[in-house]
Amino acid sequence: MHFTHYYLYGGYKGDIMLNKSTLGLAVTAALAALSTPSVQATQPTETIVITASKIAQPISDVLASVEIIDRQAIESSVARDLPTLLQGIGGVDVVRKGGLGQNSSIFIRGAASSHSLVLVDGVRVGSGSTGYKSLSTVPLNAIERIEVIKGSRAAWYGSDALAGVINIITRKSSQSAVTVTAGSNNYRNAQATITSETDALSLSFNAGYEKTDGFDVSTDLSLDRDGYENKNAGLNAEFRQEALGTIKAVAQFSQGYVQYDSSGDDLQEFDKYQLSLAWDKNAGNISHQAQLNVSQDQELNTKEQPQSWDKPSNYQTDRQQISYQATYQHSQALTIAAGLDYHHEDLSKSVNAWAGADQPASGFTDETRHNLGAYAGAYYNTDEFIVNAAVRRDDNSDFDVNNTYNISLGLPLTEDAVLRFTQGSGFKAPSFNNASSIWITTPDLNLLPEESLNRELGLAWYLTHASLDIALFRNDIDNLIQWTANGPENVAQAQFEGLELSASFDLFTLDHQLNFTYLKATDGVTDTQLILRPKRSINWDISKQFEHTNIGLGFSYRSDRSSYYHTPLTSYTLVNLSLNHEINDNLKVNARVDNLTDKQYFSGVAATDWLTGDITSHYIGAERQFYVGLDYRF
Repeated sequence: MHFTHYYLYGGYKGDIMLNKSTLGLAVTAALAALSTPSVQATQPTETIVITASKIAQPISDVLASVEIIDRQAIESSVARDLPTLLQGIGGVDVVRKGGLGQNSSIFIRGAASSHSLVLVDGVRVGSGSTGYKSLSTVPLNAIERIEVIKGSRAAWYGSDALAGVINIITRKSSQSAVTVTAGSNNYRNAQATITSETDALSLSFNAGYEKTDGFDVSTDLSLDRDGYENKNAGLNAEFRQEALGTIKAVAQFSQGYVQYDSSGDDLQEFDKYQLSLAWDKNAGNISHQAQLNVSQDQELNTKEQPQSWDKPSNYQTDRQQISYQATYQHSQALTIAAGLDYHHEDLSKSVNAWAGADQPASGFTDETRHNLGAYAGAYYNTDEFIVNAAVRRDDNSDFDVNNTYNISLGLPLTEDAVLRFTQGSGFKAPSFNNASSIWITTPDLNLLPEESLNRELGLAWYLTHASLDIALFRNDIDNLIQWTANGPENVAQAQFEGLELSASFDLFTLDHQLNFTYLKATDGVTDTQLILRPKRSINWDISKQFEHTNIGLGFSYRSDRSSYYHTPLTSYTLVNLSLNHEINDNLKVNARVDNLTDKQYFSGVAATDWLTGDITSHYIGAERQFYVGLDYRF
């Protein structure tokens, strides 16, 4: 599995040109070296689209680490889901509770899933009740590009971006295609993309169907297969007119089910959609971007074989968002941007099966909230130094005002190396589960948002056929919410610090991508390592391009760690194999073997004895699995 590894600081929903400075050319050469061999080399004048941040900048202005996984990398990897792709990124760890569709926790530099903001086309998505987005059910056929920004980005995005941002850009294909795949556990997948384009109008439609019988994801809990089904469709339309600007409309829909193992419910049916309308307009030195978005995230939790006393619970988040940003290009060195964004969350249509007659049916005493954010950023770049800074103010209907900032300093050491330092603050508003659940025994909680202070010192070094990035990071999170006998309270703290190293190089006619992470994630009170966080992680991808065939071999190592109740989980190494072969210009065959060595390992605790607390069940890592597919383009 191969990713394009960019170091950049900002981007808006538009295109930028790489500048032609010596550093810019060196960065471009590094990008070419990092690309999958089957991907055409990046040229110095090639336009790169960046949508993970707020301002468009050349790659040479880089002061943050961003991993970009483009569509070609997704297809070349032959990966079957988003967590598999994210697992290969340095500083990112994925803990799965089984196979495809099963719940997965995404840790960016050790911080919990709820401390990383997930965006789709630049707008927040996910469950308001839990406070984060489930990534296991996001269909890969609907994704054009993924951008992962590591480090606090609250000064641009507000709540949740304490550890990083994952931005998923939906599919906008330039070529029509049909793909079918089959594999282990009765896996089958069919997807199609149809495109049409004129000078003024571009249309791209994608649809997919995915289903697997799955495998038994736990020991001694429920002896059955845990399957998964996902049906999805999406439309991306873009209209361009010189006087009007660019109008973009995006619609994405998915529904299906996930069977899982739990001492309670064991079946989830999901129904999710997102509709977006965006406008971009350049007017001299000022550019305007506006966006309107509505989305729904609905999850019905029940049992496959319910008893008469069992009741299903439905959790539904309806969200409306609107944003505007103006960007002013004052000079070649200075760019200034400012914007407003507003979002409203509504959980009133949720149904808690166990809510009493005198309680809200949704299970939440407060069912709605809204947030208004205002931000401004300045970006200054000369040959001697680079300064990037942003400030933001959020006014939340439930948690008052929160101010955040981010400042980054860059010092070019040579034509090929840049030293950077970044410091930023962040916050996370308490989720509805923590702030207004009917199970809270103390109604006047006065919960505070969780807060963070993030620092990073990094060195990026670019050579013609290799690149190296080294980052030292520390993220202190205070006011962490923890459930106690009195309900949720701001009683916990955590510190995340470590070393991250990423390298790309050619050796013995093979292309290598290697990253290593050392992480110390400790409880701020007990000074013990937090559960499910390995101290050492290594990902190493090796590939070889022949005339019409590309073969890739990936290694993923995770050191010892502990799970709930201090249960030790042993280290493991997974080996994955991928193959892509071009039969002709239109037809390609691909194959993948996950867990090639059939490594047996546990990923966490699934159940305990209610009386003794003894472990009664573990989550099982997926055994060896095979996939083979055909891809036809026309």
